[in-house]
Amino acid sequence: MKAVVIGGRLAFVVDPKSRNVASCLNAIDVIASGEVKAKAAPGDDVSRVRYGTFWHERLDYGCADKFPIFYGQRFKGKRGPSGQAIKVVAAKPLRIGIVYEVSTTTGTGGYGGGAFKIMPDHTVSNLPRTPMVDSDDAVNSAIANGS
Repeated sequence: MKAVVIGGRLAFVVDPKSRNVASCLNAIDVIASGEVKAKAAPGDDVSRVRYGTFWHERLDYGCADKFPIFYGQRFKGKRGPSGQAIKVVAAKPLRIGIVYEVSTTTGTGGYGGGAFKIMPDHTVSNLPRTPMVDSDDAVNSAIANGS
């Protein structure tokens, strides 16, 4: 996964060096590294925001949303498996110089991710991704531990 700027907007694309070829996704998380937190908006999954999530979307296993995926775009796919309430975090303003990790899921088992930061000149720098616990697992662990 790579973060790029397309037409002045932050977007995520499949890394051209990737051995895997993904054309779409059904889940995305953008989480700030460190202690940086966003402010929750009405309708946000507050536990995810407290964990550092700046954007979270999760859809059913269809493949309606194709790459590139623009930060904060409204997804076209079905809102989640039948009978499951899927909470979201609306996209928050990103901050210059903060490292963000992005994690994606494609279908029922494909996944990808990367890390990036926005530079003072509003370009994007892709960084090596540090091993991070799956974002859903990390959030659920933080909730269980009262974080």
